[in-house]
Amino acid sequence: MSEVPNLDPSTPPTPQQEPLVSLTGVSPRIDVYPFYYHNHLPGSVNDSFLRKGTVEKLINAAEQLPPGLKLVVLDGWRSYETQLAIYETIKKDLETQHLTPEEMQIEISKYVAIPTRDLMKPSPHLTGGAVDLTLANEQVWLNMGTGFDDFTEKAQLEWYERKTNLSHEEETIRDNRRLLRQVMETAGFVSNSEEWWHFDYGNRRWANATGRPILYYGIER
Repeated sequence: MSEVPNLDPSTPPTPQQEPLVSLTGVSPRIDVYPFYYHNHLPGSVNDSFLRKGTVEKLINAAEQLPPGLKLVVLDGWRSYETQLAIYETIKKDLETQHLTPEEMQIEISKYVAIPTRDLMKPSPHLTGGAVDLTLANEQVWLNMGTGFDDFTEKAQLEWYERKTNLSHEEETIRDNRRLLRQVMETAGFVSNSEEWWHFDYGNRRWANATGRPILYYGIER
């Protein structure tokens, strides 16, 4: 395993110059489960990759977890082919709802970016600065209320924060989401209001949320 070197925080990375780094073996507190590979989507591989600086942020987030817990990365850098397959799948599912073209576009945009090969206007995952993940203990993944890529209202980051009269199970779900959000945001990521599992660092979404310059545009492996 190659060690990911620390970056000098006084010299922020230059766009396009940070390489993609495999997440396999970078930390004993980070597991890798490439979800789209296991679901046989085009363009997916049996690993997950992020920009070097994003990997360092992720390691920092994992180290903040209570003993016995770890992060499970489901997706990081994503190829155009995989992005297109996800987009088409969601579009097909939404077509059963008989939405107008305008309503369709609004709904799709909540859950997946339009696929593009333009590295200067990339979808978030094409930058290597977006990561999808969950929490686990030594035995199982923790209950987060929905599965990954669940496109219902319950997948919204604060759904259980808004809900009243929570059951014990729902309180556990709320607390699990709070913990994931806390360690990721403390490490420098920004969260996604529509997806409890999605976090960004260095890309356009992150820049818009923080007011800082974009660090990462698109990158090809």
